[in-house]
Formats: sequence, C-alpha cells, structure tokens
Amino acid sequence: MWLVVAVNVGCETPVEPAARPAHVFEHVLLISVDGMRPELLQAPIVERTPTYARLLRGPHTFNARTDPDITVTLPNHVSMATGRLFAGPNGHGWLENKDPPKAGEGGTIAEMHGEYVPSMFDVANDHGFATALIASKKKFVLFDQSYDEVRGALDTHGVDDGRDKIDAFIFQESSQQVARATLAFLRAAGARGGGSLSFVHFAETDTAGHTAGWDFADETLYRKAALSIDSAIGEIMEGIDADAALRGHVAIILTSDHGGGVPVLSHTDAKAAINFTIPFAIWLAQDQPASDLYELNASTRTRPAADSNPSADAAAPIRNADAGNAALMLLGLPAIPKSSVNAGQNLRVTASGGTTKE
Repeated sequence: MWLVVAVNVGCETPVEPAARPAHVFEHVLLISVDGMRPELLQAPIVERTPTYARLLRGPHTFNARTDPDITVTLPNHVSMATGRLFAGPNGHGWLENKDPPKAGEGGTIAEMHGEYVPSMFDVANDHGFATALIASKKKFVLFDQSYDEVRGALDTHGVDDGRDKIDAFIFQESSQQVARATLAFLRAAGARGGGSLSFVHFAETDTAGHTAGWDFADETLYRKAALSIDSAIGEIMEGIDADAALRGHVAIILTSDHGGGVPVLSHTDAKAAINFTIPFAIWLAQDQPASDLYELNASTRTRPAADSNPSADAAAPIRNADAGNAALMLLGLPAIPKSSVNAGQNLRVTASGGTTKE
C-alpha cells in the first residue's frame, strides 16, 4: 500500500456565512470508474448490480463522450478536474499516461501547459470546502504535485485557505480500500459541519480490460471487476444512508475516462466508438425518477451519433469534462476559472432547472 495524505480539512478561522454561497448539496462525490463501458449500466447486466442501478435513479445518459482527441486515463481525468479538453490554446495539454516525473521536472499540469491551470479543487478549497482525491492508480499523484502547498495558486477569495488545494490525497489499490477511505473522509467532513468535494477513482475495470479484454459475459474478469466496484460504491452509499450528517446531503456524479476494446486489450484508438462512448449519471442525494440528460439539456447539448465524437468546435455533447463544473454547481460554487467545458454551469439536472444556476 502506498499512502499519501495531506490533511487540512478546515481553516483555523471560521468562514463567515456570507463568504460561502448558499449551496444545494453539502457534499459531492465525483466518481470515475476507469474503463467503464456504458453496457455495464444497461439491462440485463445492471440488474445484477444494485448500486449502479441506484445511481441511475436520476438524470443520466449512456451516450456521453471522452475528450475528442484522446481516450486514455490521465488526460481525461485532467479534463474532468479542470473543465478543459486536451488540445487547443485553452487545452490543458497533459498527454502522458504514466507515472509523472517529479514536480519541477515536468511533473505538474502547469509545467506542461506553460502556466497555472485552475481546477475544481481550487474553487472548492478557496471557498472553505474540504477536498480529497482518492485513487487506485499511483499516477494520480500528478494532481497532488500540481496543486500542493508550493505549486497551488494563492487563495484570493475571502479567508485564506492556503495554496494546498487537495486536503487529502490517498492512494489505495483495492476498490474496497478506496471506498473505505472515501467514506472516512466524508464522515470527517460531515462531522466538521462543512462541505466537501471528493474525486474518487476506481481502476479495477480498466485493469481487467487490459488483462483479459472488455468481455461482458458472466464470470469474465471484466464483469467481476464491475461487480467489485458496484459493491464498493454500495458500501459508500450505505455509509451515507446510515449517517444523519450525510444522508440527503451527498450528490454523486458517476462517469468514466474511456471505454475499451480497440485494440482488444486496450483503448488507445480515439476513433473507436467503444473507446470514446461513456456513461454520465448524477444522483441527487436521493433516489428519483430516471431522466435523460440530453432531453433535459436539449438547448445546450447535442446527442451525438453513435459513431461520432464531435470536435471541440462542433455541437457539444455531454462529456466527462462537464463533470468538474457540474460538481461545483451542485455545491453552489462558481465555475473553474478559464475553463471551457460547462463553463456556464448550464448542465441542467432537473426539468425545472431548480438545482442549476439559471
């Protein structure tokens, strides 16, 4: 086990109520299931995964998209955290998909981009929310290096919550360990009485796909991995249900960095639909009637053809890069500075738009 934790879940000086916007939910979990194909959330497979089924009791789509140019792990997670796609003058520019070098040797997002790239962690931290990144791949240390107490930006909003934008960075190898670390962080944030934003990453499905393929048949390694993650997220949700400080106060966004299967044991072909087609679901702190995210967002998002991943300058589909600003919206916080995906926080999650910023 490799564990890095930087704990700073609250500033010493209490934040005045006026310094924090009235938010819709106290806590948001942004969960990325690495290598998750949408078929895992569809019948008949989802009938055997009760937690995935529960997360679909709200707005969702099985037709979301990755970055238009790249279908690998780290670049797409950087997109989720920064609200930027990979390419272009406003792109985050992070291409590598392996353990990064040390900070100062090319191992931060700012070093790759040429200037500081704000993230959802910046916004949440600077408004007094506790933040965590809990991941099951070591290369996610990229985020800890990019937003630590030395390289994080100054907090110019209200009370100074410091430059370290990620209060707890935790690496755990198994899905169950990730779930328990997540629940522990949530409970601590709930007991503290403040809000929180957690980025939670499960790798088992991706590992299984690379080992034996993206095979949906019963008893395959990929299906077993999906069941394991379903159980792990279920443990988180059961813990939320059992905690009065959390029950009804935690929204969850579920998405993925990519699908997989082209090539058979990988997902590097960015033109392959089974690589770029991903799910995107939002659970609004309680089970609700299912709804279609594209129907809710018909005025701002365009449902893409099954074989299409539109370019950045085309009609926008729902992407995993929507997630960072959607998470902040659910907390009642402003968008990530200089972001370009969902920068207007206009991704509607209800028919009335009641939990969005109109």
